[in-house]
Amino acid sequence: MSKFNTCSFFILLLLSTQLIGCTAETDEHWIRLDAEEFKTTLDAEAQAFLLDTRTQSEWENDGHLNGALLIPHDEIDARQEELPEDKGTLILLYCRSGNRSQAAAETLLDLGYTNIRDLQTGIQGWKAAGYPVDYGQ
Repeated sequence: MSKFNTCSFFILLLLSTQLIGCTAETDEHWIRLDAEEFKTTLDAEAQAFLLDTRTQSEWENDGHLNGALLIPHDEIDARQEELPEDKGTLILLYCRSGNRSQAAAETLLDLGYTNIRDLQTGIQGWKAAGYPVDYGQ
């Protein structure tokens, strides 16, 4: 192996190790679930905090999960007082397709929350699986 290839190999190895380390730490506190796993968790965990991270319009027009609190993903930091005081409370969150809830999960992690479950497929996957939603306020 040339000097350049050896150096490149070790740099890539170091970067891979760092990325794996970050992922493992995140996975410990934040887990993405499919619709069936999310429903099972929601049904089993009566004390869970259910958080919808979409917009008010999506909440009203596209339906929402019964018992959810609406805090759009980009307002979570500013509306911390509406979140559970106990940072270990199970937080179940979702959006339309899974992207904004991922951003919301990252914000929650930054705020110190340690028990986050994210609906990977969003409410679209929830509805596609045949699970119910509520409409309106």
